Amino acid sequence: MNKGLAKFGDSLINFLYSLALTEFLGRPTGDRVPNASLAIALDLAGLSKGLRRMDKHAKGDYAEALIAEAWLKGLITEREAVEIIKANLSEDVLEFSKKKEAIGRALAPLLKVISERLTSSRA
Repeated sequence: MNKGLAKFGDSLINFLYSLALTEFLGRPTGDRVPNASLAIALDLAGLSKGLRRMDKHAKGDYAEALIAEAWLKGLITEREAVEIIKANLSEDVLEFSKKKEAIGRALAPLLKVISERLTSSRA
């Protein structure tokens, strides 16, 4: 995995999530996506089968790299990513005890779309 892609992906997913959350709530806000949420998203999207030995930090880096690669290759736009995230957000993101899981559930469909497009582009 490319560490540069993961670093860029970290900034990108935080921006995309913050924008989706802003639109979902109807007021400006910003937030970070925890690695635990990215690990949950990978699991829910069915993308963690080959990553069993990775901890949540490494899974987070992997997910961030996927997001960055897809965006840099033009396989997904900011608007499409925000719409996918927003469509899958719930009020649970506002409750501390449910937040990590809720973010993971919102990001899983995005990772699934990205994975499918990256696979198609590599074929």
